[in-house]
Amino acid sequence: MSRSTNSNWNASGNIESQEYEPPEGTQEDGSKNEGAGNNPVFSLAGPGAHNPASNSYIGENYRDYNPQYGKERDAPTWSLAQPLPHIVRPGMQHGALPEDRKDDGHGANGTHQQSGQHHTGSDDGFFNTWSRIRHYLREPLAEWLGTTVAMIIGLCATLSHYTSSGEAGSYTSQSVAWGFGFMVAIYITGGISGGHLNPAFSIAMSTFRGFPARKCVIYIAAQLLGAITAGGIAYAIYHDAILEIDASTKVAQNAGPASEAMITAPKSFVHPATAFFTEFLGSAILFGAVVALGDDTNAPPGAGMQAFILGILISVVILALGYNTGGCFNCARDFGPRLVAVMAGWGGHLFRESHAWWVWGPWCADISGALFGALVYDMAIFTGGESPVNYPPRRRKRALHVRAVNLRKKLGLRPKKSKDLESSATGKK
Repeated sequence: MSRSTNSNWNASGNIESQEYEPPEGTQEDGSKNEGAGNNPVFSLAGPGAHNPASNSYIGENYRDYNPQYGKERDAPTWSLAQPLPHIVRPGMQHGALPEDRKDDGHGANGTHQQSGQHHTGSDDGFFNTWSRIRHYLREPLAEWLGTTVAMIIGLCATLSHYTSSGEAGSYTSQSVAWGFGFMVAIYITGGISGGHLNPAFSIAMSTFRGFPARKCVIYIAAQLLGAITAGGIAYAIYHDAILEIDASTKVAQNAGPASEAMITAPKSFVHPATAFFTEFLGSAILFGAVVALGDDTNAPPGAGMQAFILGILISVVILALGYNTGGCFNCARDFGPRLVAVMAGWGGHLFRESHAWWVWGPWCADISGALFGALVYDMAIFTGGESPVNYPPRRRKRALHVRAVNLRKKLGLRPKKSKDLESSATGKK
């Protein structure tokens, strides 16, 4: 029996389990082989894994007293504790429509069709217009939905805290709501789009893990749309509470407590450099943990646990670093609700406050922080060939040169007079 099998026969004739043997070669070779698949997964939800078969002990006479044990059910179970069953509804079953019964008889050319060969869809496999649209937009729609769900939970928890003057929640509870909101969103969308839900994460994933740049742009657009959707829904749900708290405090909406919930901003006593590096550090820790959890040569969590761990991590980072700036650590989290607040009439000055904080804080600091977190992890631990840190120098120079040439072509700029690719990569004149 080959060594690639998962079990061996021992001397007594019983099967004994065999430990997993990694592929031969270096860790770099293993990462390259894994990265050469047809469908690479850039997911924050972790690699998919099937539940192992039950290995529980069964007594010698157990089935005599439990004759139904282990028998398959003859009906599906719509359980919230396991994957839902896949069924065909009665109206969709073959034979429900007259044309189905006609097809079961004779075709248009008079030949009898073979039993069991039923084709109820169109030639391209799409049964209706929306299934065709969803096929091409499934990943962006997942990012939009996930960002919307995560931010609705976080924004509503924060608005609840501020509009109730602390009666319905606390800073700790809103931090936990943000973390678990993103946890739920990753569980919802992680298997489809990867559950990035953060432009900074998508950009860092593209830079250090080979996530396609074109898809990265689409993901960011979907995430921003999701943030705008969530901001609008949260504002509508808490509109009455916002008006009530503003009336009781006799201040305008854009200066009331709700403004601290909708948008992020550094405290008045926080120096701009401190605010920048607060966001920078938080994003670095978050994405550094993301790439660590996704590194199968390190200590990846068990199946289904990665989103849970990330939810806890987001909560902890907001608790530890969120006081100075409001705990953004996500470009979309600030931009979407800020735009909604401006559309609600809070004033365009929201985009000019704190020297345009929304640009140099949630965008510049968070993106650079995520890039830095991945860089530090790759320099210290990661050995995979998909990271630029581990490129051979010649290939790194060649890749940068090719990217620069392609970018100038896309922008319609005249190409620079330069050496050929190989000369550029080797550094020869």
